[in-house]
Amino acid sequence: MKRSRVWLTVAIVLLLVTLLVLLLPARWATPFVQSRLHGLRLEGVHGLVWNGGARELRGPDGRSLGQMQWRLSRALLWGRLDLQLDFSGPGLVASGHLQRDGAGRPMWTDVSLRADLAAWTPRLDSSLGSPRGSLTLKLQRAVLQANWPVDLDGRAQWRDASMRTRAQAVVLGDFGMDLHGSNGVLTGQLRDQANGPLRAEGQWQASPLGWRLDLLLQPRTTDAVLRHWLARLDRPDANGTLRLHRRGGLAAATPETSP
Repeated sequence: MKRSRVWLTVAIVLLLVTLLVLLLPARWATPFVQSRLHGLRLEGVHGLVWNGGARELRGPDGRSLGQMQWRLSRALLWGRLDLQLDFSGPGLVASGHLQRDGAGRPMWTDVSLRADLAAWTPRLDSSLGSPRGSLTLKLQRAVLQANWPVDLDGRAQWRDASMRTRAQAVVLGDFGMDLHGSNGVLTGQLRDQANGPLRAEGQWQASPLGWRLDLLLQPRTTDAVLRHWLARLDRPDANGTLRLHRRGGLAAATPETSP
């Protein structure tokens, strides 16, 4: 009789623990997650750990960035990560699927991002002006190691591109970029869509050891504003064509290539 009571007690405890894990409120796990968000703060957390959201995600400066939803597979209990994240804010909409590859590294797939660059002007402003337009990013795959993409495949587009200076806007056009990465070396192939005032083609390469940029920029019109802005980047040739070659880190020692 005593043995049966012990087994009954154990069964009840296991059942209660299982129900607690399966029905764990997301707000209970918030302090654990909060310490890993590098200054970001979740507010209004609701739902379950496995299917929940936050009404607000705030930046380190306290500014509201938007709201977040997630779906986390219970396979995590057996050590398998399977997370779907969706974010929606006034200047940024993004979603992606997070798992781990065969080597245990974080792997993002089906990543989609759309940003209104005007909303990020305070962070992106420079002496050349602040970028405006719509930036979209599609990543089929991005494998991370030490927070660096070691394997990457995707495409980015900058539509209605312009640079807003203190005096006026510099209209640039539409641009597309193919993104690839292998063994920690990332490359981007840039080309304009042939429908704007600026011809642009070239490539960049980056790794934890350095970066390099080779870019050809050529105005298609006699727009004095655009030509003056290009001259601030470097000295153009007689036709107004600008060839930029920039290096940093160990990449500075590699030979230059013209696009």
